[in-house]
Amino acid sequence: MQLKLLWDLQEIDLAIRAVKQKIEEAPGLSGVEEAKEELKQLEEECLARAEKLKEDRRTLKNLEMRTQKIVDDRKNYYEKMYDGTVTSVKELEQMQRKMELLAEEKQGTEDEILTLMESIEEQEALLDNCERERERVRQDLQEKEAVFEEDLYRLKGELAILEENRERALEKIEKKYIARYNLLAEKYQGQALAEVADELCGGCRVFISSALRGHLYNPDAMVYCENCGRLLIKLDS
Repeated sequence: MQLKLLWDLQEIDLAIRAVKQKIEEAPGLSGVEEAKEELKQLEEECLARAEKLKEDRRTLKNLEMRTQKIVDDRKNYYEKMYDGTVTSVKELEQMQRKMELLAEEKQGTEDEILTLMESIEEQEALLDNCERERERVRQDLQEKEAVFEEDLYRLKGELAILEENRERALEKIEKKYIARYNLLAEKYQGQALAEVADELCGGCRVFISSALRGHLYNPDAMVYCENCGRLLIKLDS
């Protein structure tokens, strides 16, 4: 009777171990951690794209202001050249040259503006895609977290019931059996007892000697496998 109670205790302990392992593995198996990492990477990417876009828009504004200044400078030179205030030929030639240089600078600046505007348009599209993907991953994370919390709640409920069952099981077992069980359970990763079936030890699959077989029919006898050392039990078919 005591061996059967020990066997039942072992079944409970193995179930507890399995549930605890599921709880420990739950975050990884749920996909929550992967989704969090993906969201983090997307947030960093979107932030970097937004900062780059902000910087380029600022550069574009500066280029547009530079273009306007060039236009204003050329207008001033033009007015001075033709309002009669400048009569020196050399000075007029210098002003003409400055206007030509300003025209070249204006053309170069406008080319920069055009290139930058095209780049900004591309960046806006990329940022928009990034933000949409970030939102998709955020929603996916929320769904996975909800499922994870439900699974965790269920597993913790199962664990609580198993631990209550274990306490009740311990109350029925004599201390000497519990002490021996604890030692063997620690040694064999929870498999303190092994069922004998077809004259084989269920732990190591070695034949039980004829000298031990007769003792297996005593429900309270502590019989150990001669090979692996586990406590043997013969359950009713």
